[in-house]
Amino acid sequence: MVDRPSFLMMHALLSVAALAQAEAPTFAREVAPIIYRSCCGCHRPGQPAPFSLLGFDEVWKRRAQIVEVTQQRLMPPWLPTHGEFVDDRRLATAEVETLRRWAEAGGPRGDQASEPPPPVFASGWQLREPDLIVKAPIALSVPASGPDVVRNLVIPVEELRLRFVEAIEIRPGSRAVHHAVLGVDGTRESRRLDALDAEPGFAGMTLGAAIPPDGHFLGWTPGKSVRRNVPGSAWRLRPGDDLVLQLHLVPTGKAEVVQPEIGFYFTETPTQTTFVPVVLFSEAIDIAPGVADFVLRDHLDVPVPVTIHAIYPHAHFVCRRLRGVAKLPDGSEQVVFAIEAWDFDWQDDYRLRTPLTLPAGTRLSIEYVYDNSDRNPGNPVRPPRRVRFGQSSTDEMGTLTLAVTTADRAQRARLDEAMVARDLEKVPTAWNVWLRRARLLRERGDNKAAVTAAQRAEQLAPGLADVAIELGLCAESDRRFAEARAHYEEALRRDPARGLAHLQLGTLVARDGRTEEALAHFEVALKSLPNSSIVHNNVATAHFQLNRLELAAAHFERALALEPDYFASQFNLGRVLARLGRKQEARVALQKAAALRPGEAVILAELEALGR
Repeated sequence: MVDRPSFLMMHALLSVAALAQAEAPTFAREVAPIIYRSCCGCHRPGQPAPFSLLGFDEVWKRRAQIVEVTQQRLMPPWLPTHGEFVDDRRLATAEVETLRRWAEAGGPRGDQASEPPPPVFASGWQLREPDLIVKAPIALSVPASGPDVVRNLVIPVEELRLRFVEAIEIRPGSRAVHHAVLGVDGTRESRRLDALDAEPGFAGMTLGAAIPPDGHFLGWTPGKSVRRNVPGSAWRLRPGDDLVLQLHLVPTGKAEVVQPEIGFYFTETPTQTTFVPVVLFSEAIDIAPGVADFVLRDHLDVPVPVTIHAIYPHAHFVCRRLRGVAKLPDGSEQVVFAIEAWDFDWQDDYRLRTPLTLPAGTRLSIEYVYDNSDRNPGNPVRPPRRVRFGQSSTDEMGTLTLAVTTADRAQRARLDEAMVARDLEKVPTAWNVWLRRARLLRERGDNKAAVTAAQRAEQLAPGLADVAIELGLCAESDRRFAEARAHYEEALRRDPARGLAHLQLGTLVARDGRTEEALAHFEVALKSLPNSSIVHNNVATAHFQLNRLELAAAHFERALALEPDYFASQFNLGRVLARLGRKQEARVALQKAAALRPGEAVILAELEALGR
């Protein structure tokens, strides 16, 4: 005989359980859309994540781990805890809760017939087939085990005209790539460093002579979305530019071959906005073993209004927390970004959803906290050892690079001077910063102070060609041509192949009417500065004066491919083409020159001569 109250209670409990099961999220209805949208970009075959989540079975067996890492906000990887940035990968609180409830209910699948299909990832590119694809010329071999490695691959680009790049995609091609940073080198310095190194590329955590093009941060991290630049802010890729791709390589347990490729997406909208990289940093890092609260600070007082468009924070393994703040002239503070749990494995750059404009007199500052104890799970050394500033990944760094704009060139120059002054407060023995100061002072017209700064650079690093060139430029600016020539000749004694010294010396020689001698200097300059529009223009002008018209036309055209608005090249190309009898082409070239300088009498005279 059944005890009726007990039977009714059991029935009620079973009904409640059934109702809870019915109300629990299901994979088909709630969970699959979250996983497929937010996780499968990395968690799929061929990507850096250690396992795939393409399908119910793969997600179900990882459900406890998924709940754990999403509850802790470790996944999807997104470090900033303050700041509104483009491509924020964080799950909404309700989505995190949905995953928890689903796992606690046992991971019900739901109606399999209504389950969305796993996403299909083309083997191709995120946006579309790129307009240009370049590949590292030589593959790197990464052993199965051993220390991390940083290599800088030099990748030539065969472009025949100036291009405006609205997006790139870097495909590393191997799980051994931890992250990558891309710079552009308009000289041949990176090729020289490559040639000096027996392995492909060159070692180190600096990019040689490569820089962020037009102030853009370029790189790759796992899960990084490809995004187009705002119209008008594409960066310029010039003919003859080399790419320098810095790879942080980590052994995966098996031998790997790494040969990355880079896809370019071009636009015809010219570059109208370029960014100024503002770098906050400190080299005062010396952290004893066991110290869990070492604090690094730096600041910069901006003398002009600036607008922040993007940020790139950087540190190494023992850093734990990062914070960037803007203190306004009225004393109020605005947090630019904060990261409460830094992870070297997921570093990235971040574009603000809405650019942040700050008034003149704002103090930008950073505060980074480092934990060199064995309680820091990110510390790769057990037991901890002393950590100092350095370029190796086992050293430490602390930088925040901001991509900012100013209202005009004059304000940019004032900002540059403020950055140099602050850098010299921190590293007063940095010869290269003194040289930057000399250049800025010369451009401002204060040649006497510029010479003093260049001489200080010479004291700190005697024998550098760069310093002799700067002293020559100062003298030339003061029209002390004999002294300038002596400085350029000294630069060439120090470095016989130095392109800028040959360019400037050739210009002085040309002033004296020695065209053949000047051309010889320009042609040497061209070897190290092959994408300099000025050098091509000077080579062309020399050939024009020597009546070598075909060569002159070719170099004027090359100068214009590099810099389409170069008036001297455009006008003289028209003159050369006219003398070659190519009247229609000459007319087009001269009309373009007229568009650059409307009403210019010499252009009108050349056009009139063509009409006869």
